[in-house]
Amino acid sequence: MNKMHREPEREAIEMCEENTNGKRRLGKDEYFMEIAKIVARRSTCLRRDVGAVLVKDSHIISTGYNGAPAGLSHCTQDTCVRLKYNIPSGKDPHLCRAVHAELNCIVQAARHGTSIEGDTTIYVTAFPCIDCTKILINAGIKRIVYLGEYDVTNEIRKALIDESGIILDKYQPPDEV
Repeated sequence: MNKMHREPEREAIEMCEENTNGKRRLGKDEYFMEIAKIVARRSTCLRRDVGAVLVKDSHIISTGYNGAPAGLSHCTQDTCVRLKYNIPSGKDPHLCRAVHAELNCIVQAARHGTSIEGDTTIYVTAFPCIDCTKILINAGIKRIVYLGEYDVTNEIRKALIDESGIILDKYQPPDEV
């Protein structure tokens, strides 16, 4: 386990906070992850819907989802090489026309001149692949909050995260904490 990995109980108190109406108020992690799940619904990938939300100082600065590069036709049964040749998830990622959600999130911030330097967290619906992990490290992301597992046996990715000092949090919905 990553020495920087924090358990979901860390935010349990915040997630159970009540607002003035006696209703449970969403904690920040829950709020941003729910938005990431909605963003994932914009995905144009045929195999996996992934959404990401880049947050700096508790404010959303960018969102991204996986899909074909901007301005190009969406992924289809005819254009998806991975589907056509039944390439397993996690294998040969270069054989894909889609841009990953994490990268799209960073690209959108850059296109709009929004700095991601500082106390920046990315909320993503699937654990970043090794290439996205390297990009998140180079971008200076301080914390990754992820929902779903992806390629969990990749020891190189684990070592990169450990060495980088990025805080890694597996998101657990409040009813599962």
